[in-house]
Amino acid sequence: MLEIETIVLWLVTLLPIVASPGPANILYAASGSSFGVRGTVPFWLATNFTSIFQTLAVGFGLDFLLTTYPQSVHVIKHVGILFLLYLAVKFFKMSNRLEDAFKPLTFRDGVIVEILNAKYLLVPTIMFSQFYTPVSGGYGQIFLLTFALVLLTLITSMMWIVGGKSLALLVAKKDSQRAQGLFFGSLLCVTAVWLFYS
Repeated sequence: MLEIETIVLWLVTLLPIVASPGPANILYAASGSSFGVRGTVPFWLATNFTSIFQTLAVGFGLDFLLTTYPQSVHVIKHVGILFLLYLAVKFFKMSNRLEDAFKPLTFRDGVIVEILNAKYLLVPTIMFSQFYTPVSGGYGQIFLLTFALVLLTLITSMMWIVGGKSLALLVAKKDSQRAQGLFFGSLLCVTAVWLFYS
């Protein structure tokens, strides 16, 4: 049974990274504003479907590493914390630009974008490095964390699609970018400190 504190910490750690402007989220917004929710669904399904396999690959790879070298758990945890701080710095310097979409993005486009989306690969890496414990959860925990992450990405990406143009224009404004960068960066710094002491 998951503790409420663990769930809150999981959300506070991953939500800023998943919901923040990035390649896929900007494409969701651009496509949603140009072609509506229905026109963007194939792309949305493809990116999220592909992310399931990426997340499982990271989870099982980490499980193998931790099972083979149990002492590496502390190293992985601290590297994950350092990476959160690195991401916080990136948020403080955040700058995004909305690119115009000329035609609806397809399922194939979604698979390609997700495979090449380096930002997404960081999400399951951080998640498993901080919340996976091979002794207590085993493979069931990998699947549970994967399911939870996919649910989170489905919801946040749909918000970008529905928000469409308004959301895309909001993140394109310099003042808004600074505020978001400060907010998300600060949240990640606090989370990194929390994880370090937990």
